[in-house]
Amino acid sequence: MLLVQLLCAEIVALKNEQNPSVRRLANLADVEAGITAAFSSGGFFFADIQNNQVDAAGLAILRFIAALGEGAIVTRKALLQEFPEVGESNLDLLLQRQLIEEVGEEYGFRWS
Repeated sequence: MLLVQLLCAEIVALKNEQNPSVRRLANLADVEAGITAAFSSGGFFFADIQNNQVDAAGLAILRFIAALGEGAIVTRKALLQEFPEVGESNLDLLLQRQLIEEVGEEYGFRWS
């Protein structure tokens, strides 16, 4: 939820700088500019995940899923093959922190 709020705040800030004739409607270019700004201003959020919210194994899992591309879903079996040292506690922590979601025996990033 924080990231959605951050993105919306960046889009509003961008729109407030624009001419009033185009200020009322956000378009794809505005959203893309907002994403870039949110990544910059929201660095604290991503740094906190990396430094305080997950351990090395959890970070490796997140990077693995991210490398598979947008919307990627990974089976438990694939994760255990890629990371034999990963235990239930690693996956449980990522689920508890709501960084991934579980659908049956598969895992992916939370989009809601």
